[in-house]
Amino acid sequence: MTPSSDSNAIVVDPTLIGEIDWNDLRYFLAVSRTGSFSRAASTLNTHQSTVSRRIQILEDRLRSRLFSRTAQGVVPTREGQALIYQAERVEAIMFDLRRQIAGGNTRLTGAVRVGTTDGFGVYWITPRLPDLTAAHPGLMIDVRCSESDPSLERLEADIILRLGDEVQEPNSHNETLGHMPFRFYASREYLNRAGTPTTWDEIINQHRIIVHDHYPSDGPWKPWSELARHPQHVAYRTNSSAALVEATNSGLGISLMSGYIHKNLPTLIPLIDPPGWQRPSLPVVLVYHHDMRRTKRVEVVIRFLRDAFRTWVQNDLPIIS
Repeated sequence: MTPSSDSNAIVVDPTLIGEIDWNDLRYFLAVSRTGSFSRAASTLNTHQSTVSRRIQILEDRLRSRLFSRTAQGVVPTREGQALIYQAERVEAIMFDLRRQIAGGNTRLTGAVRVGTTDGFGVYWITPRLPDLTAAHPGLMIDVRCSESDPSLERLEADIILRLGDEVQEPNSHNETLGHMPFRFYASREYLNRAGTPTTWDEIINQHRIIVHDHYPSDGPWKPWSELARHPQHVAYRTNSSAALVEATNSGLGISLMSGYIHKNLPTLIPLIDPPGWQRPSLPVVLVYHHDMRRTKRVEVVIRFLRDAFRTWVQNDLPIIS
């Protein structure tokens, strides 16, 4: 929140300025954004006691109380609200400096963080990485799986490879590599027990389905979305792509999944499209920050992922289609 006037500005003893640690401000911002010391600790990959200690140090140095505890969590005080604005300015400078330094790095060593969904990260990206690390043994690929996109601006990832719409983030470049088709899958065990459907009516009347919360609900997705709204049809619901795969492989029902999956799990059986069914798809989008594109190790991983998808389209997509 931006202070509306100078009267809202936090008053800092000038003799303390040199003692304020950027990491204390980083912990302060995490608490203000999550509304919780424990959630901030999880975000920062540390302990709640460490977060509390950092905030106490910052409050002592500023001689101001920065948070109040409420039934809903912790909220910034008036002084805390004023500090948010200043701390975010420092944060932007620090991230910009780190990106500029990384952008001048020509070494092919170190970590490259790839943000993606858990299904795409586990079943598509990870199986292809041995070729990359064999060619560049100095690289460490850090795959960050989540249904929500990490921030490139805040250096939460160097690259995003996702299914769906482009990422709307400042100073980022979106490149649509192609489209990933989705089709019906079930396990052999489930089909032996419940039968193999050949029509949409059979799916509706004779089978249970497995639902992913984050699928679209319009266009070709609409019939599946409407079916998923009826509890009597749904055997399992999840917000995780990896859980969707495992539920299907365990025989809980029929699911709609990315077309690449049965090559990784041959126990999953792709079903014939019912008459009249229009197979949906999602764009595969590669995203990176303009500054990080100049980093050699990031450039190599971008090129590898782009080429890997093109190879997949040439070799595997005709089989799926």
